[in-house]
Amino acid sequence: MHKQNEATDLEIISMQKEIAVLEAELLGIKNALGAFESKIHARLDKEIAQVRKLYTLYKSQKNDKKAKRLEQKKRGKNYVAPKQEVRYQSAPEKGSALNLEEQKALKRLYKEAVVQVHPDKFVHSGEHDRIQMANAITAQLNGIYQRGDLEELINFYQYVMSGNALQEKSYGTEAMPDVKLRMESLIKKKEALLKQLEQLKSSYTYNVLITYDNPLSFIDELHLQLQEKIKQLEKRTRKARGI
Repeated sequence: MHKQNEATDLEIISMQKEIAVLEAELLGIKNALGAFESKIHARLDKEIAQVRKLYTLYKSQKNDKKAKRLEQKKRGKNYVAPKQEVRYQSAPEKGSALNLEEQKALKRLYKEAVVQVHPDKFVHSGEHDRIQMANAITAQLNGIYQRGDLEELINFYQYVMSGNALQEKSYGTEAMPDVKLRMESLIKKKEALLKQLEQLKSSYTYNVLITYDNPLSFIDELHLQLQEKIKQLEKRTRKARGI
């Protein structure tokens, strides 16, 4: 193997290790947050539901008052209808969507791979087992393509093109000749993981977990806040509740 290719292979292995570490960290944080949030809901679901119910009633009450005031204004001699403000919805963020070059690569790899394993290729041979295997491989290939997972498709493409797919050899992550494309895909995957970690670590719940000596004391604080909120909303919605 050429020294330059060896260096590239080492870079890919190093990047894969970095991604594995990030995935493990992300999974650990998700599990910790999930467990903590489950404890919050187990203790406070009743209060949270009550706040939501009272707030909906309060909002409806405010809208009714606003509608009545508007009707009163309309009956005045000098009333001028306000101009409608035109609002344009901003385009959704693409997030980790593939760029044009990656989309082309995804489509090319998919087409080349599916030609090799499509069940129609084996219909005339009458090999029932091989047709079933081709169906399963094509379904897996379609799933990867539909998810738009370029890194996974690169790996599966090599598996198919090596001839192992139809020889009942297990699917693994072999090296891909197009190392540049694979490295770009790994870099993008790493960036997406870093973004997810940043979002989780900026959440208030995560901050509680890492700053409170006893995170469960936060649930007591939240309970008191919800009780106070319920009292405020009950006071403001007395009339609407017929009290």
